Amino acid sequence: MGRAVLFFLLAISGGAAAQGLPSGSSLIDPVPVPRLILNLTARGGAERDAFLVAYGHALFSSPEILGPKARAMGMSCGTCHTNGDINRDLFLNGLSDRKGGVDVTTGFFDGTAENGIHDPFDIPSLRGVRFTAPYGHDGRIASLREFIAQVIVTEFGGAEPTTLMLDALTAFLDQLDFLPAPFLSRDGRLNDKARASARRGEAIFDAHCASCHQPNAYFVDGRRHDVGSGGGFDTPTLLGIAHTAPYMHDGSLPTFTAVVDFFDSKMGLALDTVARADLAAYLEAVGTGEEPFQRRATNEPAIFAFTLEALIARKDRFHAMLLIRSLAPALDAIGEPILADNWDEAKKRWDAYKATQREARP
Repeated sequence: MGRAVLFFLLAISGGAAAQGLPSGSSLIDPVPVPRLILNLTARGGAERDAFLVAYGHALFSSPEILGPKARAMGMSCGTCHTNGDINRDLFLNGLSDRKGGVDVTTGFFDGTAENGIHDPFDIPSLRGVRFTAPYGHDGRIASLREFIAQVIVTEFGGAEPTTLMLDALTAFLDQLDFLPAPFLSRDGRLNDKARASARRGEAIFDAHCASCHQPNAYFVDGRRHDVGSGGGFDTPTLLGIAHTAPYMHDGSLPTFTAVVDFFDSKMGLALDTVARADLAAYLEAVGTGEEPFQRRATNEPAIFAFTLEALIARKDRFHAMLLIRSLAPALDAIGEPILADNWDEAKKRWDAYKATQREARP
């Protein structure tokens, strides 16, 4: 969730948004904040002109779609996945063993999610998620749309999302792109900018790792494997991982060197010191992305508010009020006629609001 939304929720509730937050916990965005990269904006479009994407982004940033415990704490999908990446500073006392990890298979948010085991998982990045099916750490769900619904309902105790909510959330997540990779060609091979050590490491990677982390398929194979880390897990992409330490499903390995040492031992690779260093250099090169952090904040409320235009035109009271509850007091005046089903007045107030925002167009 963006700071503006979280601070608004705290302000209007007198702190109620943090009710139930365990002592010693932190939900605020990491500093620096991961850069938001949407495919449509990279191609010259504007998010606020794409209704489903903008509305999905608003829902992704809103506690309103989750269950009562998460809402009371001010949590949203974006709390864990800041700008679609990771919140490396998130910590929930009792649910996290380290920053950036949380146990969602627990009854804390919804009693039906409890699996009887304390098993925090490292928060995964959602960059490029449309390319990395299946979903879930164990790859149990084939469809991104189904996975979104499962997270909302089963993990965080939310109500079953509507068709429009799922359409919008899926549209937003489908737009999340990987960071541009300065050391990779389009086929996933290292280019001439990569260091010699990384290029040597590429040959080692090809021999031992590329059957699962396929370079020409975003470094995934769409399968689950047991590599000796505590169960069978979906093959994660390696793109952007230079910015998402620590590693493995539970965040137990802090560096690429530790990752290489783990696989060297578990898989019996018998790599010497130089080879291990070269393989770690290769992972660094593959995982490095351009400008991983934002230089300025995204004006989320200004983007999200413009989805009201379509919702008012559709006379869609439920989804319009869901948006308004998620945003800011500036829209409360528009909500009044919407609640009264006075759509002409809602349109009039919306037009007045829009006129005041033209110069602030993001």
